[in-house]
Amino acid sequence: MTQSIKSLIAHCVNQVIRQYYPAQYCSLCHVYAIVGANLISIVLDRVYRPVAGLAAVDCGGGQLMRMADNAAFANPNGGAYHCWIESADVHGGDDVEVVDLTFRHNHTYAEKNQFTWQRALPPDYLWGPRSRIVLDASLDALPPVFPEGTVWLQETDEGWAWMMGQLAAHQNAFVALTAEALKLLQAGLPADSALLPAAPAARSAALRTSSAPASAPAPIC
Repeated sequence: MTQSIKSLIAHCVNQVIRQYYPAQYCSLCHVYAIVGANLISIVLDRVYRPVAGLAAVDCGGGQLMRMADNAAFANPNGGAYHCWIESADVHGGDDVEVVDLTFRHNHTYAEKNQFTWQRALPPDYLWGPRSRIVLDASLDALPPVFPEGTVWLQETDEGWAWMMGQLAAHQNAFVALTAEALKLLQAGLPADSALLPAAPAARSAALRTSSAPASAPAPIC
């Protein structure tokens, strides 16, 4: 897969979510994970899944931003956790492919949570084998500085149950957002591209983002 296809997928997911949630986009990690997993699965004809759990990001200057409140998944007020995407098939062998489409917003998210970003601006996304992207360490033994292009991630049972609940409760909104992202991606492909079939006819009904309140939660995730 070329870098341009990855970039186009990341761009389309980001554009659609920012269009419908302009004030909350950098807090909607689960929406990026669900819509992104759907779109990647369609485009690559593989199986990717949204994942929820704990994370840590190096903001620079010795600051580690920990999103590690596992109790938040059962808290109606939310809390500090993170969501991302992983491959769920055997295409990549034992090394799971990890995708984080929210990585471009790390500096914005950090500053909204009283961190000062002291690194170069993050790339638009992380996408590659777990062995290269995810630090192999426990939460209480993280290094003070992360290599560029890496993050610490850990799925939890509580996160998995919460994600399944989100998918079940708001599937119509996620299907609509995925359709919007797919339409945008198809419009961005060259006219002679055979990557996807022709775009389906657009529906006349507008996307009702208000029908899925959990897609735009007040707490920062």
